[in-house]
Amino acid sequence: MTDRPPISDAFFNPGRVAVIGATNKLGFGFGVPKYLIEHGYRDRIYLINPKQTELFGQPVYPSITDVPAEIDLAIVVTPAPIIPEIIAGCLEKGVRSIIIESAGFSETGPEGRQLERTISDMVAGTSTRIIGPNCVGVVNPHNGFATTEISFAELKPGHIAVVAQSGVFGNILMDWAPTQNLGLSKVITIGNRLDVDECDVLAYLAEDETTRVIALYMEGVKDGARFLKTARRVAGIKPVIILKSGRTEAGSAATASHTGSLAGNDLIYSGIFRQCGLIRANNFLEMFDMAKAFATQPIPSEPTVAVVTSSGSLGAMTTDACISLGLNLPSFPKEAVNKISSRAPAWMNIRNPVDVGPSGLFGPAMATAMETAAMNSFILIPVLPQMVLQEMKEADKNMDMSTWLGDIREIRRKYPEKPVITVTLGSHVWMQLIRDFLGDEMPILNTPENAARAVAELYNFGLRRQSPFGGVFPDSPFK
Repeated sequence: MTDRPPISDAFFNPGRVAVIGATNKLGFGFGVPKYLIEHGYRDRIYLINPKQTELFGQPVYPSITDVPAEIDLAIVVTPAPIIPEIIAGCLEKGVRSIIIESAGFSETGPEGRQLERTISDMVAGTSTRIIGPNCVGVVNPHNGFATTEISFAELKPGHIAVVAQSGVFGNILMDWAPTQNLGLSKVITIGNRLDVDECDVLAYLAEDETTRVIALYMEGVKDGARFLKTARRVAGIKPVIILKSGRTEAGSAATASHTGSLAGNDLIYSGIFRQCGLIRANNFLEMFDMAKAFATQPIPSEPTVAVVTSSGSLGAMTTDACISLGLNLPSFPKEAVNKISSRAPAWMNIRNPVDVGPSGLFGPAMATAMETAAMNSFILIPVLPQMVLQEMKEADKNMDMSTWLGDIREIRRKYPEKPVITVTLGSHVWMQLIRDFLGDEMPILNTPENAARAVAELYNFGLRRQSPFGGVFPDSPFK
């Protein structure tokens, strides 16, 4: 169904919502309506179940056609065999956005695949779009709307959109996101892709004002030719980072049993991703580390990097990773060397990377590096042993992190065109101090290798944008 209409914003910002299959028994039919009622939808939610009359103090209707109002979004959580009948009711009611969270479709075998085809044929030629089945739907952190039970207490709205075929992957991601200071714009789980697929979602996110970067976890492509065309266009507007499972024969078999995907030959996918300008992540952490960088940092004009570290070994690891990715670590000019060495102890070598060790010169070295015209990107590696941190806090109860690290945010504001990536390790106390000090717009990445990869891909995206073959559109936010 390549000529289907685009997906509607009603999936993410609906007015009236119907939950079909609402029940007092534990499960999606209980949790989804309970969540929505507790999060502002009591006056905008309609519960459907022919076997119940009241739930959570709300009336329950036997069918969606009995609801005395127009419905923007229907969430279906009933057993799979009766869903064609439910879809027929939704079409009669004029519902244009439907999420089927129920499992029991193509992931189960031939009968499930036939059930999907039946529903797909029903909506063909209509303006109704369906996400799912076998998913948990969507989350919009910017307005607090979700079709699954999550906690918005810690989940931060931001600029990273996540698209995943796996529903549980989406739920776990949202539990994990606050631990990494990930700010999310949209989370969309597409399940078996009966109707809405990765191409529909990519096209929507390309125009979503809250999204700066798209992180796509996929198990297989539904329509190769359409994906090639859509992904190339979208990757010219916003960076798309892709993590694909099923690289091995065993992994391919696992995806088939999970969401009914045909994983295909991994070498073919790698070629397609390169042709489209997609950024392929090697693992989960790398994908979201790169996403954090794209969501918060500018595009560097040159592949030159300065590394400032308080750990020589971590600096060496970072250097190796940068060089292997084609980045350059130019030497500091004489005036910069003199500026740092005038305050440095005899053991400190002024080169790139700059290892300040325990000298207390992290801030001055960083400031000097950022003032240097030849340095276009920066990887900062501030580390401090827990015992040293404890002694510093005992000596100064109101310890100001800028005393040791320098005013990173002020320097960052002074040079807004230069990306700054931070990598650090240490105790939970140290990590929280660093997060609080840097704020939301200064990303902290998990490894030196991921930091180098992030800088390299920022620069590569800029190159593709400038290339006459890059397919970059004039409405790209990366200008």
